[in-house]
Amino acid sequence: MSQGIFGLIDFTGRINDPEALTLSMSSFLRQTGAGESGISYVFDRHYILGMKRIPNGQPDQQVHVAQDESQKTFCVMHGEIFNSKDLTGKQGTEGSLRGDLDLFLHMYKKYGPSFAKKLNGLFSLAILDMKNANFTLLNDRFGMCHQMYYAIVSGRLCFATHLRTLLLIPYVKREVDPEALNLFLKYSYIPSPWTIFKNIRKLPPGHMLLFRDGKAEVQSYWEFPPPGNPVTDMDSAVETYRSLLKNSIERRFCAGGTTGILLSGGLDSSANVALASQCGDTKLKTFSVGFDDPSFDESAYARIVSKHFGTQHFEYTITGKEIEELPKLVWNLEEPYFEFGLFLTYLGLASAREETNAVIGGEGADQLFGTGGFAGGLPAALYYTLLKSRMLGPAQKAAKVLKGDYFYAHDNKAFKARMLYDRAVDLNNWYFYGYDEHEMNLLYKDYEHGNLPKIFMNGKGTLPVCFAELYHETQVNQDLRHYVNENVMVKAGRMADMLDVNLRESYLDTEVTDFLVSLDYPLKRSGGLIDHFRSRVKTKFLHRKAMEGLLPPEIMTKPKQGGFVPVVIFLRDKEMRNRIYYHLLNSETMKEYFNMDCMRSIFAHYENVQGNKIYWHNFYNAKANRILFLLTFDIWHKFYMENNSVNLEPVSLSQYINK
Repeated sequence: MSQGIFGLIDFTGRINDPEALTLSMSSFLRQTGAGESGISYVFDRHYILGMKRIPNGQPDQQVHVAQDESQKTFCVMHGEIFNSKDLTGKQGTEGSLRGDLDLFLHMYKKYGPSFAKKLNGLFSLAILDMKNANFTLLNDRFGMCHQMYYAIVSGRLCFATHLRTLLLIPYVKREVDPEALNLFLKYSYIPSPWTIFKNIRKLPPGHMLLFRDGKAEVQSYWEFPPPGNPVTDMDSAVETYRSLLKNSIERRFCAGGTTGILLSGGLDSSANVALASQCGDTKLKTFSVGFDDPSFDESAYARIVSKHFGTQHFEYTITGKEIEELPKLVWNLEEPYFEFGLFLTYLGLASAREETNAVIGGEGADQLFGTGGFAGGLPAALYYTLLKSRMLGPAQKAAKVLKGDYFYAHDNKAFKARMLYDRAVDLNNWYFYGYDEHEMNLLYKDYEHGNLPKIFMNGKGTLPVCFAELYHETQVNQDLRHYVNENVMVKAGRMADMLDVNLRESYLDTEVTDFLVSLDYPLKRSGGLIDHFRSRVKTKFLHRKAMEGLLPPEIMTKPKQGGFVPVVIFLRDKEMRNRIYYHLLNSETMKEYFNMDCMRSIFAHYENVQGNKIYWHNFYNAKANRILFLLTFDIWHKFYMENNSVNLEPVSLSQYINK
């Protein structure tokens, strides 16, 4: 039951038949609900504003377009704000406002668009100011609510939380952006401001779009805080952190309903359960997803946590057959996307949807401590060492030596070393086992299509004064702004939207985030630069200290296992693999873009390594990814370039590849 906002703004021209266009733009949201329930809109010759917002039990939630007739301002919103009651009290407006949207109009009048800095929640929010002929579009800090798509056509702004809505506007064209496709092939997702379409952009999280005089200006309205938090000793940090995280969880409990928790059995989700158990007397429900492969499965740990805190526990075991649902997921994601955690998030939320009114997740915890991605350890230490010794340039040139078949085709130390080296010499190689530029040049039929945008600064900025400074910079720009904002929350938000689940992330609370990001390095991890080379660093240092005495000892000492799906399980069935190969090699989409001999080589190589003794699991995940990325793009192209995506009914993967 998708929700969202949409609109069209033209301050100088005239919208022809705005009522008909409004009904067309709202048709997708109508189809996902019961009749016209939840749809609210206003329009005239200069604007269309619409929203669908399903009541979630919050007493101040407004589900209709809000307007201040005296100021000629309007507000639409998708999402939730968890501190609206506090904000109302601080504005001294109790009793004079109908709900949260009226509050935002009041704050906009008082503070301008910067009022968004004060909001703690997940939201896509738009305010139309007809009196001053300007329009403001706002995204929350992490993009937790939804991506915000927009296009400007002949001085007219079109926007929507769903591509399907935007594509219903006749003059919004469909043309694949080759740079965006390459970003998908490398990173497994398309970061903002790119979208898969050339003439459509995404508003980055934590940004606002200001539209006036037929032009749009995009700017950040919020920044992550620099290091320098006054809390510097561990005891004070533990006390503050526990309190902030508990308050965050308490704010996310569903009023008058049941709140569930996604429980992997890892440290982060277990901490959610531990602190949630202190927030009320209601019996908690927990949901875990495991695997039939014990090397990846954390189900036993989830059961330990459930038993320790007395939760009602639900489990789902992934077998690999879930790949049949890939077309449905691609249709709901709206852009090419295939990432390790996709099915994990989808199946966890699917397990919870019938049992709870809201679900608390643990996304972002790794990245808030700099544990994920580039800031996670050795690559960052190597990069800093090369930068400090002025050897980064020569090291980047030397990377060409590692482009031979030996470093790509074999499950050995050479493959693993190349992956590490690539990350260490180029911030833009922060990716999870997708195609690199060398492989893309081989894959494409037309060599010129292999252009890949550089989305990170590459050693051309000011030299960091110390490793801790580089650590903070990469943690913010890559782990948080890039990975959490553009990948993790896109995946989580889309799956929640698809399943009609209210997903609430405890670690991505404004107060928790600002506190953790601003902490000095020693509180986040033990050990400095040299310790990374010696593998003597303890990650999430504060988090582990804060959970001592709260979690069972088995959870405190367990190694990191989960958080992703070993994608090789989706290609275990040889018959299914052969059907996928046959489909892709005969696909007109694949023939249009890619070198078929290269694709045959990719498929043949994957078959050749089947049954071999495994040195590094991620070698096989990387090779499986390359096949599934191609399949995902083929499905997306069929749905969004060749068909009416709104009226389409996704079939199973078997049905899709047998057509």
